[in-house]
Amino acid sequence: MNNFELGVKALQEGNLEEAASHLTKEIEENPTNALAYLNFGQLLLEIQDVERACRFFEKALELDAELAPAHYMVGNVYFEDGKYELAKKHFQHCVKLGMDESDVHFMIGLCCVNNGEDRFALPFFQRAIELNPEDIEAVFQYGLCLAKLEVLDQAEEKLLQVLSMDDTHADAHYNLGIIKMYQDDLEGAKNHFKKAIESQENHMLAMHALNVIEQGD
Repeated sequence: MNNFELGVKALQEGNLEEAASHLTKEIEENPTNALAYLNFGQLLLEIQDVERACRFFEKALELDAELAPAHYMVGNVYFEDGKYELAKKHFQHCVKLGMDESDVHFMIGLCCVNNGEDRFALPFFQRAIELNPEDIEAVFQYGLCLAKLEVLDQAEEKLLQVLSMDDTHADAHYNLGIIKMYQDDLEGAKNHFKKAIESQENHMLAMHALNVIEQGD
């Protein structure tokens, strides 16, 4: 195996020092190998060196503007840094380059949500669910968007689907409780708020909502 292959193998096995050594040699010997920069960036993310990692991902894109995994990694870095519009552009570029995967569509949806564009997020969460029906967070975010847009029947259906996959999902219980309040079903709301608190003891929103109902009884 050459230095690049040895570096990737070491990275996959968690041998970061060995991976760094091989990938450094590869970059020195083949400075136009975009994949070497991509993998070195992933290595830097493993040690929480986000700033340098982003520079390596950007170098990979400078060498190969159509390297979809590099766009995905840069998108994640921008997302974590709160630069949602920039992140979205990179994730959307991944899709244009053929990366039609659940995680990519999910991240575009999250970018839309964080930009206050809940309506635009819906088709991306829907596509993420189509590609991976077991993606509980995609189902939850889809239901949450529907709730914020006051499409309550469909929101309730999706949040119940979340609970069918994980009955201890505190935020699903909390949001179902809010929907029940809108439906004037206070007992149903109390039940969901209590379950949210059982699942997450410090769920302040559920505690507050439950207190409001109980004070009104």
